[in-house]
Amino acid sequence: MMRKNTPYIASDSTTKASTMEGTRLPDIRELLLIIRERFWIGLAVAIVVFLASWFHTIRQTPYYRSRATLVVEAQVPPMLNFQNAVAFNIHNLEYFNTHLQALHSRAIMEQAILAAGLTNNSAFLPDAVTLGQKAHAALRYVSIEPVERSRMIHITVQHPDPAIAVDLANAVATAYRQQDLDNRMQASMEAVDWLRQRADEYRAKVEKGLAALQQYRESTQSVSLEEDQNIVIEKLKDLNSALTQAQTERIKLGSLRNQVAERLAKSEDYIKVATLLDDNSVRDALQRYQNDTSLLDQLAQRYRPEHPDYQAAEEAVVVSRRHFERVFTQAGMALQRRYDLAVDREKQLKKALEEQERQAFDLDRKLVQYDELRRNVEAEQDLYQTVIARMKEASLGGTVPTDLIRIAEEARPASRPAYPNRQRMLVRGGVMGLGAGLGLILILYYTDHRFRRYEDVERSLGVSVLAALPVIPGRNVRERGLVAHQQPTGEVAEAFRTMRAVMEINPSVENAKVLLVTSAHPAEGKSIVALNLAISYAQDNRRTLLIGADLRRPSINAIFTDHQDQDGLSYVLSGRKDWRESLQSSNIPNLDLLLCGTRESRPAELLGNGKLQSILVEMQSRYDRIVIDAPPILGISDTLILLKQADGVLFVVRYGVTHSMGATHAMKRIRDSGTPCVGAVMNAADLRSLAYSYYYRQYGGYTR
Repeated sequence: MMRKNTPYIASDSTTKASTMEGTRLPDIRELLLIIRERFWIGLAVAIVVFLASWFHTIRQTPYYRSRATLVVEAQVPPMLNFQNAVAFNIHNLEYFNTHLQALHSRAIMEQAILAAGLTNNSAFLPDAVTLGQKAHAALRYVSIEPVERSRMIHITVQHPDPAIAVDLANAVATAYRQQDLDNRMQASMEAVDWLRQRADEYRAKVEKGLAALQQYRESTQSVSLEEDQNIVIEKLKDLNSALTQAQTERIKLGSLRNQVAERLAKSEDYIKVATLLDDNSVRDALQRYQNDTSLLDQLAQRYRPEHPDYQAAEEAVVVSRRHFERVFTQAGMALQRRYDLAVDREKQLKKALEEQERQAFDLDRKLVQYDELRRNVEAEQDLYQTVIARMKEASLGGTVPTDLIRIAEEARPASRPAYPNRQRMLVRGGVMGLGAGLGLILILYYTDHRFRRYEDVERSLGVSVLAALPVIPGRNVRERGLVAHQQPTGEVAEAFRTMRAVMEINPSVENAKVLLVTSAHPAEGKSIVALNLAISYAQDNRRTLLIGADLRRPSINAIFTDHQDQDGLSYVLSGRKDWRESLQSSNIPNLDLLLCGTRESRPAELLGNGKLQSILVEMQSRYDRIVIDAPPILGISDTLILLKQADGVLFVVRYGVTHSMGATHAMKRIRDSGTPCVGAVMNAADLRSLAYSYYYRQYGGYTR
């Protein structure tokens, strides 16, 4: 037999269904339907929770709430122009948190109880005897909370007596403010005492330092070492400047002398060397000589050498030349004397500078110890003056209160209880009741893995549900098996006709002549479904054959005969009879039967011997539809053998009985066989339930 490659799911949403297989996540419409199905259970739980919340609310003792507000100042009030002796980093968050934690102390609570006069108040903590016990017990009525993004602190007190709540809140705020002020004033006074002791110590140190400084002056015989140091430094500056000038002069004269000596050693004319000497007498003599030489040159052009004027001019040139040489020689000797004087002066200045430096070093050595003594005295004097000034400020500050903690708002009596808020608690009880009811509905839905709705079947198995069959009426299995024939206008018959029509309009079922009907477990109604489906095909004027293939529990036999050892499929497969001889008439037009026959000890081998396949080929030429009532899939292998012989599988699940995990496993085996599953049938469904109200109106309302 040739099998077409048809999809497993007889619908146009195969991909979507297969991806959703095994999940149980309903959409919003399904969720509303699930809630409607178990509405009364959820409502009962909601009412119980609401009533419990209401009884709990009316039994609670009412508490009144009063609140006082403290402000932690961000800066010290500028009352006087001085700082506190005890420094507080009031801008630090830790400073604010310290106040916040200190408000929780038992000491503050004890002071507040005493200040409010609650010690002997019988309405305030009657079970507590001592003050410490009352303070410890009162802490649970007091709530200390900071105000976000501010430096304010709320002190909230809740108590059954509104007057006690007000008094205690104001008393806590006042007690802490007073304690903070007392602590800071006490700290200021302690600081004054400490500063006074330090002042006495520094005064003694100043006096001792001054005495040591005076003794050192006397030992060094120095009235004022600072002035001596200034004089020595000035002398050093003058000597150093004079030495620098002398060295410069000596270098200049030495350089000039050496240049003159070098040129004379080269036998250069005095006239060329004279330009180096910066001497007026040399310049005058040179000028006179040059003038006489110029005059001689002029006379040589006019006269002969024998002329008296020429001879006189020539004599004048010789005289001026000698005078120039004599002056030049004297200038060179004067240069040498100046150079020698410069050398002597430089030596004397060096000697004087060295002497002055020795005196400066001696003075520096004296000043080292002197400066150390003087600095110590000055430091001690500064500290002493600072301590004296700080002591005066602290003494004055200890008598002037500066509030860093102040009461921003006093507590006021409450007009109505703050707790319990009955309206809010009743609303909360209602919300909790609805949540508990809804939660129970969802828990019942998700913990119940039995099929009750179309969507559960399609979501878990990945196949379409062709029809939901109502509970088939009847006193016995025979009446239920023939209900489609005996009550052709009833809702059961209409349901089978609907299922038949759905399968006929599906292209994947159009050519599936051999249809196998099975289920996951026994007692799920697959035999009743197979028989009534065959009757529905026969009523549609189609030649139909119903084959009872459940050789272990032949339910079909019980419908048509009272004898279990009846001729049927087991005889045909074992070769004892031809299939045509084993056919029986059902007294229903167009419907023939091939019953199961006798029970067999090894039905799997009988179904798998290959004979069934050959006779099915012959049957298809005679019948339009062949419906096989197969055994359940799980637990036995019979149906796995029959799956290979069928063109399609109709899977039956029973409402409220079939378990999703078993059905999913069975569907996996069907898919592994390669035989397409045309769909599923929900058997024995309660069509009057909310889940099937729409379908019940369709079948029950219209058909009736």
